[in-house]
Amino acid sequence: MIESEAAEFPQSSVGTVTFVGFGPGDPGLITYAGSREVVMADLLVVDSLDMVEHLTSIGIEPIGEVVEAADDEVAQVLEAVAAGRAVVRLVAGDFFSESRYDKTLRKLLADRDIRTHVIPGVTYWNAALTYGAVVPTPVMAFCDASVTVPGERDFPDDETVVLRVSEETVQQVAERGSRIFGPDAEVLELTRLGSTSQRSNLLRWSELGPSPEGGTRFLVVGPGTGDSVRSRIDWFATKPLFNWSVLVPRTKDEVTELTDHLGRYGATAEVVATMSIEPPRTEQAMEKAVRGIVDGRYLWVVFTSPHAVRAIVERLTEYGLDSRALSGIHLAAVGHGTTEALSRVGVRPDLTPSEGNTARDLALEFPAYDELIDPMARVLVPTADVSVADMVGGLTNLGWEIEEVTAYRTVRAAPPPVEMRERIKTGMFDAVVFTSSSAVRNMIGIAGKPHNASIIAAIGSATAATCEVHGLRVDVVAESPTFESVAAGLACFADARRADRLAQGLADTKPSQRRRRRRKDAKPRQS
Repeated sequence: MIESEAAEFPQSSVGTVTFVGFGPGDPGLITYAGSREVVMADLLVVDSLDMVEHLTSIGIEPIGEVVEAADDEVAQVLEAVAAGRAVVRLVAGDFFSESRYDKTLRKLLADRDIRTHVIPGVTYWNAALTYGAVVPTPVMAFCDASVTVPGERDFPDDETVVLRVSEETVQQVAERGSRIFGPDAEVLELTRLGSTSQRSNLLRWSELGPSPEGGTRFLVVGPGTGDSVRSRIDWFATKPLFNWSVLVPRTKDEVTELTDHLGRYGATAEVVATMSIEPPRTEQAMEKAVRGIVDGRYLWVVFTSPHAVRAIVERLTEYGLDSRALSGIHLAAVGHGTTEALSRVGVRPDLTPSEGNTARDLALEFPAYDELIDPMARVLVPTADVSVADMVGGLTNLGWEIEEVTAYRTVRAAPPPVEMRERIKTGMFDAVVFTSSSAVRNMIGIAGKPHNASIIAAIGSATAATCEVHGLRVDVVAESPTFESVAAGLACFADARRADRLAQGLADTKPSQRRRRRRKDAKPRQS
């Protein structure tokens, strides 16, 4: 009976379509259900590959194929579904809040018997009002005026009105709002939408106009938009680094955790690439080292950076191996980032410096070679093309045979654009966070010294010392050599600075908002 029923209802080879709301821009706002669908999709269709880069930065990595939406995305999806693939269409914001996707859904449901799912996402509307500390009222109107501006008779007339406008429509909306509400009436402008970089500005309708930043913005009219009302619940603007612009000189693939921590304190972090990581010029030495790991040639492997971990693991992968090849070998790691890199491949180091965060600190705590206990004396040290002479010398003095191998090369990045260099030199960044001595040297080499108005934060004493050698005043030194600690230290500094200024009767301004001194030789203005 069961067999006959199975024959009567054969399994369909038709695939599925799932629409997943990406959220307003911050990758951390995608839902758990949405992230699971993204990871397991056979085909992921996106508006832009930037969406995937954002997801990868927080550990959400699609398994299947990733493509950008075609001009005829309905045909694109149908072809994949007909082949039995599980298709995920990743959409900005929430599916139903972005009306441009409706047509696609209607065609799929009307024209084909296709299993279709929709997973909600955080809407732009919701995120903007939450970050802007605007309390919803019983009667609210949401109007998309980014393409078509409603006429005066059609203009929403509710207790609270939220208008979505674009650079193309903002002037027309401002003129219409001035006629309806009055040119001196207040309107709350929300810009840089979708993440902790959002900004709130209380303006008059007559003051609205095009912005150098461009992009979509929200205009809010209602009883909950005034500064006196929002100040009581403005959880976002009370963060210690709110509206601070923080520069992070580092390789871009290493800063996601740090920028996340800074964002939680309200800062907007910008990364300037100071170096790039390149493979060694010759491969023979690395091949010999990896064979030595597999053959049990080394008693210890000492990792001095996350790049060294990545280089060894990638080379093992090329041989069809994984981190299990490191079992039976003692591992040492310098720095929190290196330890984290090992943990991501399921490995825990046997030795890390308890004091300090440098290779020299590791050498001070490294055990001496004992020929009665240790079966061999060889230690592998995969490093950059710059020798860690202090550590090598220290281990050699302890009786170890050191094999230093170039696992990767650090290449100084090209100078950043002129605009970025000017912002650094003129103090337009409120703070600069240095996470290594090389970052200090490389940034000064390609972009010059930060202005003395910028707050300088260092991840550890060695980095702070390098800053001082180059003439930089160090304001913050992290209590421990971690991204979390240096971000927390900068936040504590900002809190103390704010309290001190208020106690002196000074305005609560950012470091970049210092009063510019007039040049002594400047001629007085002619009246």
